[in-house]
This record gives sequence, structure tokens and C-alpha cells, in this order.
Amino acid sequence: MLVDTAIWAWIGALAMGAGTIPPLWAWFARSSETDESHAVYYGTLAGVTGIAAIAYVLMALGVGSVSLSAGELDVARYVDWLLTTPLLLLYLGLLARPSRRVLAGLIGVDVVIIAGGITAAATAGTVSWVTFGVAGVAYLALVYGLLVSLPRSASAESDRVRAVFGTLRNITVVLWTLYPVVWLLAPTGLGLLTPATEMLVFVYLDIVSKVGFVVVAVAGADALDRLGAGSGLGADAEREFAAADSAGEGQTTVLGDD
Repeated sequence: MLVDTAIWAWIGALAMGAGTIPPLWAWFARSSETDESHAVYYGTLAGVTGIAAIAYVLMALGVGSVSLSAGELDVARYVDWLLTTPLLLLYLGLLARPSRRVLAGLIGVDVVIIAGGITAAATAGTVSWVTFGVAGVAYLALVYGLLVSLPRSASAESDRVRAVFGTLRNITVVLWTLYPVVWLLAPTGLGLLTPATEMLVFVYLDIVSKVGFVVVAVAGADALDRLGAGSGLGADAEREFAAADSAGEGQTTVLGDD
């Protein structure tokens, strides 16, 4: 069983490592062709799969697993989620360009969800189920932000930006919704899945939700050149407008390609 789990972890590591190549290659190629490399965007994407690759290597080597009274806690997996899910939300925010307050709120809710998952996995009985429920409620708030708040900000962008954002947002919402289901069926919850099966399903979900996200984002990288075009503002003019708006009315600035 342990061997099967390690094999799936190695597959995850290889897939994540391969998924890190496209954004780094696009970053390098764009830097060679133009002065505007969009380093923040490509760096964010590379960080998602790069961190996940390291986490899977640690899991494959059996590092980062802690034995608790409630069972085995894969610390590497939860640290991976704690770091990479905010990066995925950040990329969506960089496309939709909401206020910093909105994006920070979404990332904050995401951290609450992961923290709730860690607590639920590390405990047993009532405490575990209560924290799982709290994380579930927080996830509903996150889904609302992804389906309502971010699209509202993205509506000011060009058709191409909205199309890429919509695809990435849908990938995120659909696949992230499956994670708590797997957690519920795994040894952390009802125990209907074996550890090897749990690893298999999580590897599959991670590959699609992370590598798939990165590949789609890189394929739609032409949208980065159209950011702000929907509002008729150039990059410099938009920053000046956002700064003036923040100074005059106390609102937060809009995210841009800084």
C-alpha cells in the first residue's frame, strides 16, 4: 500500500515538474521578444506547479507525514495547498483586476478553508466534523466571490480577457468542489477510500486543477496584452486613475501588471 502511494506521489511530482516548464518558457521567450515580459503572471503560474512538485517529491520520499492519534497527517500536502491555492486566486485576480481588498478577502477565506481542513484532519470526533463544516461554509463564500465578485470586476476587461478568466475560473470552481468530497470519503473522513486510492484521486485532481490551469493560462497569454483595453485605458492611465480614486475616495487600488 505504501509503495502504491509513493508511486502516485512520484507521478504527481513528474507532472507538476513538467507543468512548470510552459510558464517559464513563455516568460523567457517573451522577455527575449519584447520589453514587457509579464513576469508577475508567469512567475505566479510557475510557482503553483513548482511548489506542488516539491511537495509531491517530499510525499514520495515519505517526508512531511506526521502520525497523530487521528491518523497520518500529510503536512506536505496541506502546505502545498496553503501556498498554491492563493497563487491560483492571485492569477485570477490579476486577470479580473478587482480591488486589493476583494482579492485579499478571497485569499483570506481560502486560508481559512485550508486551515479548517488541516484541523479536521489532525483531530477526530466532533472537533473534526465541526471544523470541516466551518471550512465548508467558508468555501461557499469563496465560490460566491469567484462566481460573482471577480466576474463583476472582469466585466470591464476585453472579451479575450473575460474568456480566459471565465475558463480558468470554471476549472477552479468545478475541481476545487471535488476536494472536500474526496476528503470526506478518504481515511480523514468516512474511511471509504484506501490511502493509495486517496493519493491517486488527489494526484489526478491536482494535475487537472494546477497543470491544467497553467497550460490554459499560458495558451491564453495573449489576453495579458489586452488587460485594461476594455475600459479604454492604457496601463499608465489606469494606474493614475486608480491612484487618484484611492486618494480621493479612500478606495483600494486596482491590481495591474506592476
